[in-house]
Amino acid sequence: MKKNFLTITILLIICVLILSLAWSYFRNSLDAMDITEGEASETYERHYALIPEDENSVLWQSVYESASAWAAENHAYLELISQEGGSTYTTADYLRILIASKVDGIILKPDGTDEIRNLIDEAVESGIPVVTVLEDDSESQRISYVGLNSYQLADVYTEYTLSLLNGGAGGIMVLLDSESVNPVQSLAASQLTRYLDEQKADGQELNVSLYYLDNASDFDLEESIRELFVTDSQLPDILICMDETVTECAYQTLVDYNAVGSTSIIGFYYTDQILDAIEKDIIPVTLVVDTAQIGTCSIDALEEFHSLGHTSSYYNIGLSLITTDNVSEYQEESTEGEDI
Repeated sequence: MKKNFLTITILLIICVLILSLAWSYFRNSLDAMDITEGEASETYERHYALIPEDENSVLWQSVYESASAWAAENHAYLELISQEGGSTYTTADYLRILIASKVDGIILKPDGTDEIRNLIDEAVESGIPVVTVLEDDSESQRISYVGLNSYQLADVYTEYTLSLLNGGAGGIMVLLDSESVNPVQSLAASQLTRYLDEQKADGQELNVSLYYLDNASDFDLEESIRELFVTDSQLPDILICMDETVTECAYQTLVDYNAVGSTSIIGFYYTDQILDAIEKDIIPVTLVVDTAQIGTCSIDALEEFHSLGHTSSYYNIGLSLITTDNVSEYQEESTEGEDI
C-alpha cells in the first residue's frame, strides 16, 4: 500500500512540474507576442513555433527571417525556439512543451526517429498542424513537407560529378548522415548511384561508395571525417556532401591533410568558410536551397490549413549553385548581413 502511494505521489509531482514548465513557457510566449513600437502595439491572431536544427547556422537564420516576416504579414507570430543559455532540452522536449502550450502550428526538421514521429502525430491529433522542412517524415501525420526532391538533388550532383571527372575514371564518395534515417539523403544517394551508371561515358569506370558519418556532435562529425582521411589508403576523387556542416568539416580536413588538388568537394549550402573555399577554387561548386521560399511556404501551409482545413502535402523548393562565377554575389550578401 505504501509502495503504491509513493509511486502515485512521484507521478503527481512529475505531472505538476511538467504543467508548471508548460504554463511558464506559454505565459512567456504570450508576453513575446505583443510587439510594441512607441505607443503602437500589435496583437497577432496565431502563434507558430520553429524548432531549428541549428539556430546559429546561416541556413536556419535565413529560414527564420523569411518565415517570421511572412507570418507577420499574415497576422501571425513565429517564435524561434532558442537553445541559447546552455539549454539541455531536446527537440522532443520542445515538442512536448509546444503541444502542452497549444500553439497554432509547428515547423521543424524531423530526425526520422519514432519518438519525433509519434510526437508529430500527437500534435496533429491535438489540433496543432506540423510542417516538416528540409527532411520529411511521410509516415507521420505532418500536414506538409517543404523541401527538395531527392531526384532533383541526385540530378544536380550527377551533372557536376561527371563534369569534374570530364570523361575519366574516378572514385566518388557520398558522405551521409548515420545519426538517423534520412529519407531525402538516402533516396538522393540511391538515385545518384543509378544516374551516374546511366549517364557515364562509354567505358568510363566509376567507383561510387557511401560513407556514413557519426554526427552525434560536431566533434564526432569532425573525427568521423578525419578517420576517413587517415584509414583510407586512397582518397576518392570527389567527395559529395549533403549538409553545410559536413561540407565545412570536409573542406577543413582536406586542407589539414594536404589533400587539396587531389580530392574535389561538391558541397551543400554555404558559410563564409565555404564561400572562401569556392573563391580559391578548392570547392568547385556548392548547392544552395532557396531558404526564403522554405520560410514563406511553411507559413503558407499553416495558414492554408487553418483557413481551409487542408493544404498541399508537398512544396518543392528551388535549387541554385554557387561557383567561382557568382561567389562574389553571395560574399557581398554575407558582408551586408554582418553590417546590419
